Amino acid sequence: MSVELSDAARNADFIVKEPSTQSRIMLGHKSSVLAAAFFKDGRRVVTSSSDKTLRIWDVQKEALVGAPFEGHKGWVRAVAISPDDRRIASGGEDKTIILWNVDNKQKTLDPLVKHARDVNSLCFSPDGKKLASGSSDCTVVVWDAETGAVLATLRHNSMVLTVVFSPDGLKLASGSKDNTIRVWRTNDTEVLLEFNAHQDRVRSVAWSHDGQQLVSTSYDQTVKFWNSSNADQIGQPCAGHTAWIYSLAISFNNSFIATASCDNTVRLWSTKTHQQIGQALEHTSWIGCVVISPNGELLMSGDGDGKVWLWSIKNILEEYHAEDRLKDEQQQLLTNAAGNVLSTPFITDIDRNDIQAQPRNEDSDNCDIKNHYSSDTHAASSILSFSSPFDSLPMNPTEIDTDGDSCNSYASRSVVMARNSDWDQALRDAVNSIDIRPSLMGCISKGIALCGKGQVWNAMEAFDLAFTFATHDSITINLLLLIKAIALFNAGHREEAIRRVQDLAIACQHLDTLSCNVVNSYLHVRLATIAFENGRYFEAAEQFTEVLITNMNMAGSSLRAALCESRLKIFTVVCHNNVTTLPIIDDMRFAALWLGLRFIMANHPPTTV
Repeated sequence: MSVELSDAARNADFIVKEPSTQSRIMLGHKSSVLAAAFFKDGRRVVTSSSDKTLRIWDVQKEALVGAPFEGHKGWVRAVAISPDDRRIASGGEDKTIILWNVDNKQKTLDPLVKHARDVNSLCFSPDGKKLASGSSDCTVVVWDAETGAVLATLRHNSMVLTVVFSPDGLKLASGSKDNTIRVWRTNDTEVLLEFNAHQDRVRSVAWSHDGQQLVSTSYDQTVKFWNSSNADQIGQPCAGHTAWIYSLAISFNNSFIATASCDNTVRLWSTKTHQQIGQALEHTSWIGCVVISPNGELLMSGDGDGKVWLWSIKNILEEYHAEDRLKDEQQQLLTNAAGNVLSTPFITDIDRNDIQAQPRNEDSDNCDIKNHYSSDTHAASSILSFSSPFDSLPMNPTEIDTDGDSCNSYASRSVVMARNSDWDQALRDAVNSIDIRPSLMGCISKGIALCGKGQVWNAMEAFDLAFTFATHDSITINLLLLIKAIALFNAGHREEAIRRVQDLAIACQHLDTLSCNVVNSYLHVRLATIAFENGRYFEAAEQFTEVLITNMNMAGSSLRAALCESRLKIFTVVCHNNVTTLPIIDDMRFAALWLGLRFIMANHPPTTV
């Protein structure tokens, strides 16, 4: 039986290895790729970037086409191509929209100036006569695409992050930071529909090609489908991303959609079943945009490092069908292995199918998976009611409010730079923020940057100064204490760090234990990894057992779900050492590793610990 367990654990680990789908990477942008659009010929794609340029790529030759488009004075957040492929519209943080001639890269009109803040989204009408723009100034502006005249100004209650014309051009949909989608009639700008679509801001909206459905993505990590006539939700949401979803694309035969997320993955979903298709497409950084070629052969994604990725959709689908044949065998393998060894149930993160089968409580956070393994959900639901100054923390360049308070803008940019491991720039931005006006986020961003540069004790001073701006708010104070514990851990003071987390969990057990549980799990996973790499298998197993205990005590919320909490986003920056593994490991791989460790413990009693 012991031999069978060893084989089962090893085979399970083999099954879940990264897929063989090969991506091709094109380099040219100097910083983050924020938006993209395919030309109708399917051979060319245009991208926009925080390096203030646009570039056209030949995807067959995997090469740039000519020189970049230069003219914007800030990050270019949005790009669109006219239906005749002759013009490109671009907009961004300089508040302007530029219309370009594709052939000569010259401006066809003077920059369009109407918005008071960043331009976040652009879309041509199907006939090419109108251009819609969505802005952080809470407005949608409809322009005459030939003359540049303003035809209409539409208003939301908060930032407009996405705009898109219906396939027949008779309607315009917009999504906002106020969590709503609005559908407007284009000839008289009447609001036809307005509904609360998500539990967090609506980041991207697309129409099905028959115009009967709307698809939306959000920072609540879900994708939802809507009847475009009455706003009725269709089926269950697509759930699987572990961080904010930034971009959405729909295939031209309506059979699948692609989503891009800050969790460093692109995922494909069936429009019929709303299930994920195949493995997540892993990237090396957060992904700002995803588009699908008109012929359905290529998927293109742009990331925070300035890379343009090309993926063969055919290869993805072929791998998906191959993996589907192994699915039942894979599940049975782990079930049998777990049944042979474990004396108590093994709790893993909830399977994707289980998540979609559970009815969602729309009055709570979508990331809270309630009552799946425990009937005691009061603690979990009460935890979710708290808010903190970190709730609106930006995690990538597309979310920095460059037109807001300059002190906050520098602090926000510092956090984004830290997430991208650009520690020197992160520190400069943090210092600039504090020079303008000392603040909570300014001090925290400085502390994070100093940690990244290895100056831990200087970082501690910055974190200590941050306490003076906490205004006796217990949630903020506790999060700051946890941040300091992580910094101590990374500096080598591991026992001291864990003791602090455990003491804090006891002290605030009636207030907010979720943050403590997440940090405690992160620290023990790090210790387990270190022990395992050094051959201390018994110690590694014990550390993983601590993670299991924590996971079982989370009152119905898995660790992956916990990381969706807005106030915990700060930890994905401060835990910069491979933080994407914080929600343990891929469930199957973790199960196999844990079973393997138990086998080693049973058959090779440790001589030293």
